[in-house]
Amino acid sequence: MKKYFTILMMSVLVAIGSAAKAQLVKQNSKVEEQKQSNRDWYNCSFEKDGVYGVGVNEAYEFLKGKKAKAKPIVALIGTGIDTEHEALKANIWKNPKEKADGKDNDKNGYVDDVNGWNFIGGKDGQVMPFVNREGEREFLRLKDKYGDIMKDGGKFYTFVSGKREECAAPENMEEYNYFNSVIRGESRLLQAYGAINSVYNSRYYMGLFDREVRAVSLKKTGFTVEDVVKMCSPKTAEDPTSRGIMIAALQMRAHMMKNDEWERNRDAFLSETYLADQKKKYEQAVARYGNDGRQAIVGDNYLDINDRAYGNNVLLTADAAIGTMIAGVIAGQRDVEGRNNPIAEQARIMTLVVEAGAGEPYLKDMALAIRYAVEHGASVVVLPQQNSLYPEVQKQWISEAIRYAEQKGVLVIVPVHEMSRDMSEETFFPNRWMDGGKELTNLMTVGMSDKEGMPSANSNFGAKELDIYAPGIKVLSACTGDIYQYGNGVPMASAMVAGVAALIKTYYPKLTGSQIRDILLQTVTSRKGVELEKNVTRGGKNAVDLYLFEQLCLSGGIVNALEAVKAADKLSK
Repeated sequence: MKKYFTILMMSVLVAIGSAAKAQLVKQNSKVEEQKQSNRDWYNCSFEKDGVYGVGVNEAYEFLKGKKAKAKPIVALIGTGIDTEHEALKANIWKNPKEKADGKDNDKNGYVDDVNGWNFIGGKDGQVMPFVNREGEREFLRLKDKYGDIMKDGGKFYTFVSGKREECAAPENMEEYNYFNSVIRGESRLLQAYGAINSVYNSRYYMGLFDREVRAVSLKKTGFTVEDVVKMCSPKTAEDPTSRGIMIAALQMRAHMMKNDEWERNRDAFLSETYLADQKKKYEQAVARYGNDGRQAIVGDNYLDINDRAYGNNVLLTADAAIGTMIAGVIAGQRDVEGRNNPIAEQARIMTLVVEAGAGEPYLKDMALAIRYAVEHGASVVVLPQQNSLYPEVQKQWISEAIRYAEQKGVLVIVPVHEMSRDMSEETFFPNRWMDGGKELTNLMTVGMSDKEGMPSANSNFGAKELDIYAPGIKVLSACTGDIYQYGNGVPMASAMVAGVAALIKTYYPKLTGSQIRDILLQTVTSRKGVELEKNVTRGGKNAVDLYLFEQLCLSGGIVNALEAVKAADKLSK
């Protein structure tokens, strides 16, 4: 998730040294005695407390005397959660038509989905330990069609028993180019597999150079790399073959080894050990990234959106700490000593598991989870972080699911990545324009900010592509096992926005997701005009540039619960 890495950027580490150890257990009295602006700062405001929180405390002051009209459901699509946590168990969504009796009481295809569903679980209760990246899945899907076909000049070749043979051009050139450009940048498997083909190609060219230099020279031995470069380099700069690349590789090796002997450099490229090393690296990559257990554990066809009868109801997963912390920010009882103060007391948390360990969620799971959430009454849906690779058909599944949520008045929230990417230059999904039609009005992108109101230095950004910032650094929340921890990460920021949206739905349930998105954008704590340094990555190079806050996101500010509920109150009248 993401361009080249997508481990969920979430940490439950807190500070440095001994302080960190104390915060990995239940909070002690010293933590409980801290000022709220330190311990529970995200509920505070700059005007009242001097920190750039969300202003939830003041929002509740405004709402005093007003009747809560709904218990909005917030669907967390991601990891599992601890549904028995003391701070959450009263706020866990319960499927009103389902019982834990081993039957599909509500006939929705999911047995015992009392509190949600796990889309990466098996019928025997197992849960996938990790999920592959999308790039690895795409490589495995297309490997047999294109993995062994190389283009050199205007012709296509394969290597049979190490010998290069010309072959027909692929029938689907668009898909072939997709495999060798987009997938190559996203798949460690393809990079490792491509290295084997590169060895075969370099062996072919070294043999060709050897024959060419001996054909035009009177010498039989004692050739230098310089001799080969002079005799075998491309005749023109426009030569479309790999010849120039192989000449450059030869020169680079000779320079690095400080040895200009042709035969010695040639033999290094022809070495069986060199080839064996690349094959071993590929085998290691396959062992690590090639099989996430989907077929054995889940057993569905992940490329068939109509194959829906899979998964289980296991919600307390190995990665439940992350989901529990997100849920703890959104929902639960406020003003309980020793705990954090959640944003929306009346909200109910629905858990839909699509993530495990490292990797990127299957898009089919995400699409079905969105639809499950909408069909079971969710008002707010929180997705995992964006991804830079959405295969076309599966991208349509996601866009149709979000469009369905839009039609039903559901707000969909997605956190951006911590990759320092300018999203006006690099596309990440989901986004509001992903289906090529009318802009999705219910999709909200979120980045994280700190107490000082400054965005994360590494957050992805875009004046149109990123909607809003929210607190996401050193946030206290519930964690698995009835403890409380501080956490950092963009998912925490998305929880802030989801919490404020749920608070609005609690008192103004008729407002739609699209209306709430507009309200949140229009009522931010403005940071326009603030100049700041921001990390940015372009073309693989890292730099630090100066930006105005409004150049980083559409709203130019940080989510503000007080102003949002005021605007919702006005609009609802």
